[in-house]
Amino acid sequence: MKLNRFLTSLIAGASLLTASNVTPVLAGGCDNAPPAGTVFKWTGPGTWKIMTTVRQTMSSNNERRLAYAYKKLDLQANRALAEFVNVKVAGAANLTESQKAEFVVGSDDEMSKDALEGFENFADEYGKSTEALLVGSIEIGRCHTLGQEVRLTRGINSENAVGAQMLGNQDFGGRTSGNNSTNSTSPTQTFRRDVNQGYSGYGNLDDF
Repeated sequence: MKLNRFLTSLIAGASLLTASNVTPVLAGGCDNAPPAGTVFKWTGPGTWKIMTTVRQTMSSNNERRLAYAYKKLDLQANRALAEFVNVKVAGAANLTESQKAEFVVGSDDEMSKDALEGFENFADEYGKSTEALLVGSIEIGRCHTLGQEVRLTRGINSENAVGAQMLGNQDFGGRTSGNNSTNSTSPTQTFRRDVNQGYSGYGNLDDF
């Protein structure tokens, strides 16, 4: 009888020890993705970035549903980016400093006086050429957290905006700049196709 109790205690103790040393494996998914919303980041004299991130709750891991969710998010991100440019940039003169501080950050992701001045200079330069800004929009990244959500980020930076303006001022085979439909495309990105593990396409976020 004592031997049976001893064996039972030994097995129970071993089970507890095993459980305490098991670390659950969780897919990172959107851990490194930006939060939903739009920010203007001033990165130095003449350089800046605008990033819009949208998200959707997603409990399904079905590949077709994920693909459809990304299409919807891409449309939402484009609309949000256009609204930001047409309201915040074109209408910057009508915004108070506290309103600008809600979306303006510096290179350290913190709001500063220099960043606010940078945004104001940017708005003065691009406030009347918002179409060229939107032509320079590209997808920055997308991610999927298993059973939770998907996110997608689109953005514009000073380099893309300058390139879009240069394209807009050129005549391609008699096509006027007003009818220019050339769009900047996103750099080639590779996403994990294993929908059972989740994935993140934000590896180059800092380089955008």
